[in-house]
Amino acid sequence: MFTRQLLVLGPEIQEKLSSLHVLVAGCGALGTALVEILTRLGVGRITVVDADIVETSNLHRTHFFTVEDVGKPKAEICAERARAIGSGTVITSVLDIVDETNAESLIKGKDFVFDALDNVNPRLILNDACVRNSVPLIYGGVSGEYGSVMFVNPEDTPCLSCFMEPVEQADACETMGTTFMVVSFVANLQVQMMLNYLRGEIPRGLYYIDARTLSLQVIDIKRNPSCEACSLHEFKYLKGIKMNCGLIRIKEIPPEGGKPLVRRTKDGLVICYENCFKKLGR
Repeated sequence: MFTRQLLVLGPEIQEKLSSLHVLVAGCGALGTALVEILTRLGVGRITVVDADIVETSNLHRTHFFTVEDVGKPKAEICAERARAIGSGTVITSVLDIVDETNAESLIKGKDFVFDALDNVNPRLILNDACVRNSVPLIYGGVSGEYGSVMFVNPEDTPCLSCFMEPVEQADACETMGTTFMVVSFVANLQVQMMLNYLRGEIPRGLYYIDARTLSLQVIDIKRNPSCEACSLHEFKYLKGIKMNCGLIRIKEIPPEGGKPLVRRTKDGLVICYENCFKKLGR
């Protein structure tokens, strides 16, 4: 299957790819793109985590979802479509969110973690977990026709906490649009950074994509000496951050019946599997 790819990457890199176990955090637009690329590349094992369900607003910018998938768990559909590629990649879906209760267990044993989240707060929790456990994190962000990508090598590069702050205001749930093209651009750049790292080349800087002007800018970011994660090793976000957007874990006993069980409320959406989550602000 990988004969043409071997001509470019060579057998050594292909063998490294087949031995990897990576985590893709989030299986929306960016996550589906990442899982497809990683599967076609021949990564050995992929774990994808997401507790959300497919909605019609997801369809225009995702690689895997169709109208028949609306209402189904994103992570399960993502894994199902990836397996159909037939590359031999082992795909595991986890119907959960990323928060302080599970971030470190999710990244345990992973060679790389791909950030495909759409919320700063869980992203900072994931960053703390990766830096604390020395697992490379590959950040990707998309907004409108712009994107950003950064490789976090806990040993010697800045991390996300060097320049990101948690969002705590109650009105921080505005939904940002984007296009399929920018999502694909960001996902491809994230995976290329992993490839370069496997070659012994550590990607450095924040890569800023402006699709409108067809430009790619590399911003030189230094380690912040006051950073709570990579400089001070305090990892305060692993103690929890208040979530105002997206899915949060709630203490509710899942009702009997088929899963997922979805219930609309006045202020959001409740989604239950073995655990229950509430979707806020979107």
